[in-house]
Amino acid sequence: MKADTRLMKQLNKSTLRNILSQKRTATKPELAKYSGLSVVTVNALLSEMLYSGEVQEGGNAPSGGGRPSMQYRYNYDYRTVAVVYGHQLEGRSYIHTLAVNLDGKKLWERQEYMEEIGPESFDSALDEVFAAFGNIGLIAFGLPGEAICNEVIINDFKGLEGRVFLPRIRERYQVPVLFENDINAMTYGYYQSKCAEGEACVAGIYFPRSFFPGAGLVLNGSIYYGASHFAGEMGAMYTPVPWDKLDYFDEEQVLHQLEEVLVSYSCIAAPSRFVLYGDFFTADMSRLLEQRVGSRLGGSFRVRVETSEKLEEDYETGMISLALKRIVEDMDALQDREVKL
Repeated sequence: MKADTRLMKQLNKSTLRNILSQKRTATKPELAKYSGLSVVTVNALLSEMLYSGEVQEGGNAPSGGGRPSMQYRYNYDYRTVAVVYGHQLEGRSYIHTLAVNLDGKKLWERQEYMEEIGPESFDSALDEVFAAFGNIGLIAFGLPGEAICNEVIINDFKGLEGRVFLPRIRERYQVPVLFENDINAMTYGYYQSKCAEGEACVAGIYFPRSFFPGAGLVLNGSIYYGASHFAGEMGAMYTPVPWDKLDYFDEEQVLHQLEEVLVSYSCIAAPSRFVLYGDFFTADMSRLLEQRVGSRLGGSFRVRVETSEKLEEDYETGMISLALKRIVEDMDALQDREVKL
């Protein structure tokens, strides 16, 4: 009974959080109306959220002659999220470190090249973020690999593989840590910002050249990981030319390689569109790939191909979206921990 009551309270608080986050301001009667909760329940939950600082009073609402109602606004600076993501730029590893509030607004940013990446490589930037913001509630990493629980099982940066990196970060900074694959985050960011609501299946493929390409798949608004988070690991798949032998400056060789990849992917997953990331694409490649793949599929499936130059934009959008989704889910647990402390 106690567990059920606690869960219901968390769900009701989450409902108010979502409403205030979307509406920006609302009165108690409006929150009761939008949420379907009683005014008594809204009043009790708001009292807790005001005490914690998650919600703030926003002054009186315009009155039509009666007693004015207090407006309440969501405090987007209640928590700050640290986001670290890396990709290849000019053949080198380029790392972005951000601090964002709960509205996704960037409050701080640092960018740098890193030559050797290991468990301690991100300490300097993260120490700076934690020194500047005392309310960090989550660290989110976007890196070329996969992690399950405390173990990085695959990573282009071999120094991060194993059970050292993630437990060390959690112990050092004492906050939850999210780890997301780079192309998963890019594809999710693309989906969030550029796809129509209800679009069922979108695939992204990233060709960093220095490493094997990887694919991300968003199904019905969620990232598809597959067993052991292995979905999208393309290094071992059959291709006409081994990836480490492919001449990315030979357009015809690249077109033939990608034609085979997209045909296979279309037959298995049938995404409504592909978004391809790489620094070697020319203006006509997406059109030529659409024609070739469409012809191979005999007109039974129409594929849409887009080559994107907005890798960083989609990557950042995806990482921020995933981080904010996670921290909101963890919010009540964070508050409970603070009360105990």
